[in-house]
Amino acid sequence: MKKVLRDELGVEPLAMKIFAGIVLLVIGLGIGYGVYTWAGGWATAIKCNLGLEKNTTTIGIPDNGENTNNIRVDISIAIGTAENVTLDATGKPQGVSVTFNPPRSEPPFYSYMTVKVDNTATAGNYVLTILAKDSKGATSGSAPFNLTIIAQ
Repeated sequence: MKKVLRDELGVEPLAMKIFAGIVLLVIGLGIGYGVYTWAGGWATAIKCNLGLEKNTTTIGIPDNGENTNNIRVDISIAIGTAENVTLDATGKPQGVSVTFNPPRSEPPFYSYMTVKVDNTATAGNYVLTILAKDSKGATSGSAPFNLTIIAQ
């Protein structure tokens, strides 16, 4: 019968404990990274809510010059940490311009959206998208806006 030395008893169980610890660490990191990417990263992305004073307006086509309408836009943070966002509008037809005052700030803030229609516009119903973009240019929030242009 072989005599087992005391030092030989702990080598294999210790190696197994280390291996199990490494496996659990890798699994934990994998789950953590999955949650991190699902949530959009740790405070690197901002998601905003845009609230329009009204989400529809009607503006007549002027004979010359332009007709305008001002609408308040409230911007608040839904997720993330505060950073400056820039406001923009897409889907504008010919003869329509949209500006914001202020055009950029750190939420929460409000801005006035000015919709201008000039005499080159065509009557019809249009859906514009109001956007808040983060510092990297990615869309962090949006809201639809219905614009009806009528002939006068």
